[in-house]
Amino acid sequence: MVPTESHIPACRPLWSLLEDAFVDEGSEHLTVHGRWGSIEIADTSPLVREALHRMSLGPVALENISALHENFVRWRAGAGPCLIWRKLKNTLDLLGGCVVPSLGLNDGAGPILSLVAVTRDANFWLPFIGHDELVTMRWGTGIERLNGDQALACPGLTYQVILHGAPATEIAKSLLDNAGTITQVAEALHVEKALVADVVAYLAGAGLVVPARC
Repeated sequence: MVPTESHIPACRPLWSLLEDAFVDEGSEHLTVHGRWGSIEIADTSPLVREALHRMSLGPVALENISALHENFVRWRAGAGPCLIWRKLKNTLDLLGGCVVPSLGLNDGAGPILSLVAVTRDANFWLPFIGHDELVTMRWGTGIERLNGDQALACPGLTYQVILHGAPATEIAKSLLDNAGTITQVAEALHVEKALVADVVAYLAGAGLVVPARC
């Protein structure tokens, strides 16, 4: 599995800042303070300010920002160009581990999983994984308890993944037990293939899901 393109989720990408991060806004400056220090944001546009404000309140769907909605819809449909969304995403990437990418279902409820960085230089992206590619969990990955939730962690990686509930927990445990494809996991758990693909892509983005070696 050598990703050459990005996965576009069928479910809802959600975004937030770490709980101990906060945004300092001024008329001519924008700074995010977090556990690894302070980060000055060069783009102080209203869109970036609005996105960071919403993210400081908890996991949010950024496409609800009116200035971003149409551009984001084009991105989800693979119908670019999506210059506004990509510009905002580049700014979020500069925040590294201060950003918490999450995945929610399309029912508007909270996230089913969240990626929480353990290092400042964490950089999130969603690799595309074919439905019939054989994958498994990286060796050394295990489940531990974290603030009442189950979390996937592996020594040396920049992210741990908080499993907030079904079906993310079941999908993760399935790949911990055995290697499999997205198609196989979907059939075994009776979960929509697109949802399994989303969860697997997020786990791969965290470095936890890797190609299964024969």
